[in-house]
Amino acid sequence: MSQTHADMARHERHGPGTSEYTLAIITDEDHASQVELEDGQTAWQSTLRYDKLYRETDPATGRISYRLEEIPADQGGEHQLISLIAEGGRGAEFSELVQFGQRLVTFDDRTGLVCEIRHENQLVPRHILMTGSGDEKFKGFKSEWATIKDDHLIVGSHGKRPEEEWIKILDRDYGLRSIDWRENYQRMRDALGVGPDGYVIHEAAEWHPYRREWLFFPRKISTEPFDEPVDERERGANTLIIASEDFSNIRTLKVGERIPERGISSFKIIPGYPNECVGLKSVEIGDRTEAWLFCFNLDGEVLQEDTLIGRYKCEGVEIL
Repeated sequence: MSQTHADMARHERHGPGTSEYTLAIITDEDHASQVELEDGQTAWQSTLRYDKLYRETDPATGRISYRLEEIPADQGGEHQLISLIAEGGRGAEFSELVQFGQRLVTFDDRTGLVCEIRHENQLVPRHILMTGSGDEKFKGFKSEWATIKDDHLIVGSHGKRPEEEWIKILDRDYGLRSIDWRENYQRMRDALGVGPDGYVIHEAAEWHPYRREWLFFPRKISTEPFDEPVDERERGANTLIIASEDFSNIRTLKVGERIPERGISSFKIIPGYPNECVGLKSVEIGDRTEAWLFCFNLDGEVLQEDTLIGRYKCEGVEIL
């Protein structure tokens, strides 16, 4: 009997009649993540929160919409994750969440650490991904997006510099391969028309197992060279990239209104409704950080307007 691929199983864990989902959302608080434990030990902390997402159909028009409901912290809606592993004095900067079989996996974009989350607040390190091919530098991979394709966990980075154009492929036993994806990143830049001076920053991607297509939702798109203050305020994007499996055919789709200071940091296809997605948008302007949640479909319609979920940065969402 053939075994269902992990990507299909992930999308079929809820059926087309589902109207209530539990979301897991993880924070990446950069420098603010450092804490001191009761025994005086320095550690790094991230918050894992749970929320309810409801899918609703208007009885008069048939229009689909989504509604977020927060689970209060005292009812199990918030948990602290503690990491003792850092690089350059920073750690627990978790940038994505993926359900890989029975495991909820997260990725530290500072250290390259891959961790399973167990019992809601236990981090179990499983791998350390290194930058680029993994052979050049003693530096953790800047993991920014992750998805399941067939039976593999694919982890990628910003794609802004050559060492961030590699992807990491992990199998069910965490066996690792590193693949240079520069041609695929370049094809996406070409499709967006950013030109030789511009850049694209990726933090959100999904493999669509039914369509056999890649969905990339860049956080930032610019036709001009990187300038941090301008990037923070002006470069947030609302263009979804839809690419064939080999990236030979790419089209783009505008989703909702572009809000220049907000950019996509994570999104997931909603199990049971493969044309619908839930996503996070992040704001980082100086010391000001915000996280917004929204829902949309793959025809470009917004199904839930941006909803503020916290004045901190969240960079990973998954549907449990």
